[in-house]
Amino acid sequence: MTTISDKADLRPSHLTDFLKAACPGHRGSHYITDLKCTGLSLRLKGEKVAFFLRYKGISKTLGWAHEGEAWYIPSIKAARELADKVKRQIDFGGEPYAEEFLRQHHHVVENKLDLTHDDIVREMRPKVGTWTLQQCIDKTIEDKTADTATKPWRAPTVSTLRSTFAKPEFADLLDMPAVNLKRSDIERIRDVMLTKHASPSPAGKVVSNVSTVLGHCQSVHGGQSGLDRVEPWWKLLTVGRTTKPRTRNPGVENIAKSLILADVYTMKRLPGRMQAKHDHKYGIRDGVAAAFHWVCLTAQRQGAALAIRRIDYVPDPENDGWYLAAWGEGVMKAGVAHVLPIPPRLVRHMASKLDQVGRPDSQWLFPSERGKNDIHVHRSSTLSVLKRLGARDALTKKRATAVDLLAANGIKWWTPHDTRRTITPVMDAAGIPGGSSVVLAHEVRRTDRLDVANDESREQHVARITRLAYGGAQHLHLKRKAMTVWTDTVLDEYDRLKREWQPLER
Repeated sequence: MTTISDKADLRPSHLTDFLKAACPGHRGSHYITDLKCTGLSLRLKGEKVAFFLRYKGISKTLGWAHEGEAWYIPSIKAARELADKVKRQIDFGGEPYAEEFLRQHHHVVENKLDLTHDDIVREMRPKVGTWTLQQCIDKTIEDKTADTATKPWRAPTVSTLRSTFAKPEFADLLDMPAVNLKRSDIERIRDVMLTKHASPSPAGKVVSNVSTVLGHCQSVHGGQSGLDRVEPWWKLLTVGRTTKPRTRNPGVENIAKSLILADVYTMKRLPGRMQAKHDHKYGIRDGVAAAFHWVCLTAQRQGAALAIRRIDYVPDPENDGWYLAAWGEGVMKAGVAHVLPIPPRLVRHMASKLDQVGRPDSQWLFPSERGKNDIHVHRSSTLSVLKRLGARDALTKKRATAVDLLAANGIKWWTPHDTRRTITPVMDAAGIPGGSSVVLAHEVRRTDRLDVANDESREQHVARITRLAYGGAQHLHLKRKAMTVWTDTVLDEYDRLKREWQPLER
């Protein structure tokens, strides 16, 4: 790549020439150092034209010369004025002040705010050096997951919080000093969530997670975070809408149909779907399909159902052919351990599915087939099975030819969590009104730690699961009866449909 470097009094014609040259396919670099403003240069690199400052050993991109680009600088004059202001910030406090000033300056310009240069400096200078929002998030998680925490957070809580702040709407705020955050910043993200999602739940998570993080850092780390003298505006944030109770109930037939569709498209492409480079050659990966079967047939919450290790899925020593699936208190939503008896028929059904899954060296029963890290299939993946079948995922939405296989086969939209509403009437019809509660882990009160003894043998671990299961508080007799009725009901319908039903593709 060729690099050309010149020195000159920058003129508008230089900028015009660079912008004309910055066309697709342009290669090489051309720098013109301004003789009028020390440290300022105009740079053409590839297809981009930028204003750049090198001053006192600090190098900063001041902005871009392309209209519509973030951090847009429209002229040589504007670049020189901005360079002088940034140099004053470097003189005052070094690179952190320069970086924060640039961020604040462009925020004011892009949003046409009525703030002067002095207003920006007055607002930012006492706050540089305090924690960013990302640092506040990390410190809150560190504190809340410590062994000495009053009410330690469980993994699902941490996952939900990280997922909220990983949304692209937060990208511009994470590196901002938390003390500079404004109520309007979060209200804007909340409103985007309300527009993007039918349910107000994502907006509620934005409000509650921001309040949790900022509230914790103000009360515990006020000085370091810079929030000690800030009015806690986050306490006043609300969503302004209520979440209506969900009533979707797919019914046994639609669950069975969806399981069959998942099976079919582990062996063929989804009709009308655009395939991404990273995508699997068929519609649904074998491991994800197995996880989908497991979630539906155990009726457990997706996050917990999939966070099961191989050593926590063991033969039941008291009942031939049965298995025990166990989850520790750190996984379950209620914060208590849960043991679920798996009937022989379901054991055999899942064995055929698990035989198709790779990663035999994984610690997880449902290991992810993607990436090098040993992680389990994520709860979003089982929801994605239905999104793909229903042409609701990102790739199928881009194609008018994508087929909604759920609608084509008379299946109304549902999610794996809705299975938990289907199991109750099945239990009631079988004369086991309490069966759904014990299967769904609504009534269990005993706790145990399944992950405290990492050096124990498999035999010791199985013995501990057995003690937990048969200790009296897990209602194993009722669970066995309920799980037999539930799995037989779904699998009977599954087997019948496989014989009698032909899925449609249009």
